[in-house]
Amino acid sequence: MRKILAVILGLSMLLGIASCGKKVEVPSKRDVKAVVEEEYDMEFKCESQDIADDEKSAEWVFLSEDGSLEVTVTWSAKDPESFEFDEEEHPEATETEPSVETETETSETETDATTTTTSAASSESSANGSSAAPAAGGTYVNFDEMNFYINGKKYTLGKTTLQEMIDDGVPFKAADLEDAGNNLKANYQSSGFRIELGEYYTAQVYVLNYSDEGKPMNECVVNEIYLPYSADKDTGILTFDFPLNMTADDLVANSGMPNNDIHHYEDGDYTSDTYKYTAESEIYISGSRYQFEFVRGELEYIYITWMP
Repeated sequence: MRKILAVILGLSMLLGIASCGKKVEVPSKRDVKAVVEEEYDMEFKCESQDIADDEKSAEWVFLSEDGSLEVTVTWSAKDPESFEFDEEEHPEATETEPSVETETETSETETDATTTTTSAASSESSANGSSAAPAAGGTYVNFDEMNFYINGKKYTLGKTTLQEMIDDGVPFKAADLEDAGNNLKANYQSSGFRIELGEYYTAQVYVLNYSDEGKPMNECVVNEIYLPYSADKDTGILTFDFPLNMTADDLVANSGMPNNDIHHYEDGDYTSDTYKYTAESEIYISGSRYQFEFVRGELEYIYITWMP
């Protein structure tokens, strides 16, 4: 069994009520599933969920879509931002049968079609692409216009609603959209809605209800986007006002030094440097942020959050 730190964005942001001693909530099944899929770079389905009556501990069992890996995840309110993973391999499940081969052929056909669409979208959005720079005079860190682009169309944190993105055909995970019409409490942030960027490659957006009463999630504004960037998997579907191939020096040259200390971590040949730019919120303890994590000198994790 191994333990990993898995910060769930929708829960770790306490929306200004952390100091009130709010009860720690059990992570949602969907959030845990997203963490497992990111950790193993595979798709999983939840086989079981067991939450203690006092809601101080929970356990989930996930099985990979191909049946080759079973992962048991345990969580405790004593350490709410960590999970313990216990994995069991089922190599016999990878033996294919004729029916499976047929499904694989269908999947490959669909993938080809998707690739063609993606290539066209990449061409259309070349101005905002991975190697593009913002408009002349623009900065990578811009708290007035916290933009991101899907297939070349601009969306702005704090202005765009989830429903607008759904209406535009943004390629969300179908299972996530099943919750889009559910009520979101006042002063709460949602769980992540995953955007499919490629095979086993997703970004997540979150919505915020900063009104005084509950409202459907699809009517709330998108206030956060998270991308675990992979140059090998990138298809150009998601772009920003900064190049994804920028270095930390490029970032500082364009936007100046961050107003938070640069966090450096080193373990052998592994290095990580986190640059965090923040702006205060008028309502909540946690403010807006641009956070970039460079691993071995290359941009790998992007967090952009808008707070009113």
